[in-house]
Amino acid sequence: MRERAMVVSADDSGIKVVPLISDACINCDKSMCAKRGKPFSVSNPKNVPVKRGDIVKIVSPMLHQVLQALFALALPVLLGVLGYILVPGSEGIKAIAVTLCFVAGAAAVFAVTHFLPPLKSEIADILPF
Repeated sequence: MRERAMVVSADDSGIKVVPLISDACINCDKSMCAKRGKPFSVSNPKNVPVKRGDIVKIVSPMLHQVLQALFALALPVLLGVLGYILVPGSEGIKAIAVTLCFVAGAAAVFAVTHFLPPLKSEIADILPF
């Protein structure tokens, strides 16, 4: 993820930004989309000197993206495959096992993503206005 955002607060408690309209919003005909997004916290590992009103580029670290892909995509599929391999019986029983294991994996992904705090994006750079 690489997006632009405006810094709304930068103090000792952290940095909060609001997302700015991206290229994906150009073809949208909804007027609500043109409004500012919901503020969220970001980290600043490069110690970029930011102040309120700065336009910054925020990125999601590659490690976060890889972990998300492995967890959200690979876990349910892997559990489905294990359900097929480990459950003895007819094809109908195996199909039920695959479905139940896949749903269990999807439920685990849902539980983790809704009950754990999200990983923070990072400020990569300050952009010119």
